[in-house]
Amino acid sequence: MEEQNIFERIKCADADCPERIDCCTTVRWRITLDDYKDRRFRDWWTLHEGARIYEEDGVYYIQWPMRCKNVSEDGLSCLDYEARPEICRKYVCRAMTGAAVDSNSE
Repeated sequence: MEEQNIFERIKCADADCPERIDCCTTVRWRITLDDYKDRRFRDWWTLHEGARIYEEDGVYYIQWPMRCKNVSEDGLSCLDYEARPEICRKYVCRAMTGAAVDSNSE
């Protein structure tokens, strides 16, 4: 298995990412395994428009649509890139490290 240096990253615009639009147009929150398995929890949240619950690399998430105020209409770029918040400047996703992105993890 090839080691990846998380400190070396590809610029977002150059990353081959099938989910690029998700970063600035959705919010995801980590949930517990108990929440993930709880049918009432799942049923409640998935009744809300756009919500989904999924597992990725052994970690469980709930995700729902919520656009950043600075994202472009197509969701692919920041309209205030030079003045973006520090959290955005430091964010590194798996695609930016060259890690494979599996868009079928439901």
